[in-house]
Amino acid sequence: MFISTVQDAMLTSVGVTLLALLFFGYIKGRFTGNRPFLSAVQTTIIGAVASAAAYGMAKAVQAR
Repeated sequence: MFISTVQDAMLTSVGVTLLALLFFGYIKGRFTGNRPFLSAVQTTIIGAVASAAAYGMAKAVQAR
């Protein structure tokens, strides 16, 4: 809505999402007593893989 090109908007969305996953993963680690940095990395990787899978499936269905 605020970014003029689709590619820039997508890259911004991916970046903001990864930062949010890092942040919430770190907070989760602090509250659960686990290592915060490790929790942040795990949460980010799992979220990124899930997002990539959903994006890939949507593209595959759209291509049909």
